[in-house]
Amino acid sequence: CERDLLFDLTCLQKRFAKKRFRKQIFEDWGCCAYCNRENPTTLDHVVPKARGGSTTRKNLIAACGDCNIMKSSADWYSWFRSQDFWTLEREDRILRWVNQSDADPLPLVPVYWSSEPKPLDYFLAVLV
Repeated sequence: CERDLLFDLTCLQKRFAKKRFRKQIFEDWGCCAYCNRENPTTLDHVVPKARGGSTTRKNLIAACGDCNIMKSSADWYSWFRSQDFWTLEREDRILRWVNQSDADPLPLVPVYWSSEPKPLDYFLAVLV
């Protein structure tokens, strides 16, 4: 069995997986999705949890603390359109983000033998 060849693999602990998940979203955005401020410090639920929104990649965007607090549990579309910093380009980027397919490819991470530092001939998708 092919699975017998794999051994000594370590799974990510929940806290490391969460940090990695958050970090990837911050890196993908690079700035506040709403006002374009650099170095956002929070993740905003586009559809707020209070309105049934989920904590999934496509429902989380990078936001500065001010925008996240101002938006609160409001409908993002109406709230964003009422802001002085609204732009069609950022609105379009948010819409593309929240409408991304759940089937988008996962990042591939090489799997290594634990006894030698050479990569195997295949890759495994890592779920975070």
